[in-house]
Amino acid sequence: MGQIGQKTAVSAGATLNPTRAGSFAGHLRVREAAAEERRGLERFFPDRDRSQWASRTLQSGRVRALVVEIVKDGKWVPLGHAVVDAVGEMVFCILPPYRGRGHSAAAIRSVLQHLREYPLTVLTARIGDAEPAASRAFERAGFVFAGQSVSAGRTERLYEFIIRDECTAFNVWI
Repeated sequence: MGQIGQKTAVSAGATLNPTRAGSFAGHLRVREAAAEERRGLERFFPDRDRSQWASRTLQSGRVRALVVEIVKDGKWVPLGHAVVDAVGEMVFCILPPYRGRGHSAAAIRSVLQHLREYPLTVLTARIGDAEPAASRAFERAGFVFAGQSVSAGRTERLYEFIIRDECTAFNVWI
C-alpha cells in the first residue's frame, strides 16, 4: 500500500505521485469526537436540513459523534464527520478540501467498522435526490437502497446497512 505524499520511482529518475486509491488505502481511522469538537459540529454539514438534524441529535445526548481522520504530512487530520443517533440514523460529510477525491466510500466503511462495537442493528442514511454522487458512495460502502421519502418538500433516497442480523453485541451465538 502506498503512503500519502510518497513518490514512486520510475525509470530514468523520474517520479510520479501514487494513484489516489493506492495513497488512500489503509490510512483512515475513526474516533469519538471530543467534547469541544462536538460544539458546532453541525456547521460542517453543508445542507441545512442535515445541519439542523445533527444539531438536534447532538443536543439529545444519545448520539455518536465521530471524526474520520486521514494521514496528511505524517499527522492525523480530520477528513470528515459522522453523527449517528441511538436508532442508527446517520449523517455524514467529507470536509471541503477532500470532496470529489473518491474518499467517501472508504470513509463510510471506516465509520461502519467503528460502529460494529455498539448495539446497533441497522444504519439508515437519507440522501437527497439531487446528490447522485453521495448515493453511489453509500452503495459502494455496502448500503442498499430501501425506498424514498418526502421530508419538508424534499425527496430523499433511503439507504440501509445491516450491521448485524439477529445477533447483537449482547446476544452471542455459541
